[in-house]
Amino acid sequence: MAQTVPAGAMWGLPDKKVRATPPKCFNIASRVQKSSIEQPLSCRVHPVAILKVLDAFVRKPEGAKRTIGTLLGWISEGSVVDITDSFPVVHKDTDEGVLMDQDYHKQMLALRQKVSPREVVVGWFSTGDEINATSAVIHSFYCTKESQFTPAAVLPGPVHLLIDTSLGHQTGIHAFVNVRTSVAESLLQFHEVPLRVQTSAAEKSGISQLMHARRATREAEATGSTPKDLAALDGFVGGLKELLKLFRRMQEYVKAVQSGKVEGDLAVGRGLTTALCAEPVMDASAVANLCNGSLQDALILAYRKRLFLKSQAVKIAAFRNQITPTEKTQHRFCSRHT
Repeated sequence: MAQTVPAGAMWGLPDKKVRATPPKCFNIASRVQKSSIEQPLSCRVHPVAILKVLDAFVRKPEGAKRTIGTLLGWISEGSVVDITDSFPVVHKDTDEGVLMDQDYHKQMLALRQKVSPREVVVGWFSTGDEINATSAVIHSFYCTKESQFTPAAVLPGPVHLLIDTSLGHQTGIHAFVNVRTSVAESLLQFHEVPLRVQTSAAEKSGISQLMHARRATREAEATGSTPKDLAALDGFVGGLKELLKLFRRMQEYVKAVQSGKVEGDLAVGRGLTTALCAEPVMDASAVANLCNGSLQDALILAYRKRLFLKSQAVKIAAFRNQITPTEKTQHRFCSRHT
């Protein structure tokens, strides 16, 4: 009897969907604003913001243990906070607490808003794997008007982005918000909110084009031929080829599940069903009729355009033949002075 092979080992798919750990909350004694309320919001962070945090951590001064800074972005889609950019802020950790250059924060924020006025302060970031007492002090600064953070109904308090740079965990990026507690008003309570790293479709297409050019260059160097120019690569054709490969891969996977060679996964099946039902089903004849109809419309428009131009040319010629030589001279004189 043939042994059942896991789906992920053969098709590169995850064996089972691992359940995400529930959000954690941290209670740290500090003085914060009294109007903080809990909001069911989520965060989307752009990769550029994370790369800037990592670059600032690599360039941190000698002896510094972490890097802190400001998060920029806006609130979109109701309760979604988009974190689009970040910049580090000069600080110094001491035994008594933390010293932060607030003037540097204000100057950098003013320069950033000249470039992108839409981006506002939505929170702050810190490198590390835990929240400590000094983090509460920094968070209290970003809750004040000095940080130019504007509270809103969806986001009454700044978002705290914690990035673990030790590479010891699979997901080292977490987002927290402070919520009001009825136990003690001076108690700062951090609750973790959902966070995902997301790019736009145009950026994904551009990166895919660059990776395709890189693969083409490597293949050309391996065969000893001249690599193609980036402008000569057709991204649309490459995208269609990649989509065709995915279709064939999924078709082979479905056939293997139907034959009993591979154990089916409910998550994969539901994902395929959602993707296939997202677009209307059209047969080849309907697509051919649609293309022919569009071609006929284009030909009719071109015919009408040529007919209009010919009729205008005939009218202009008839108008010129009706004008006498004296009228032609006067008409030219008037046209020159107008």
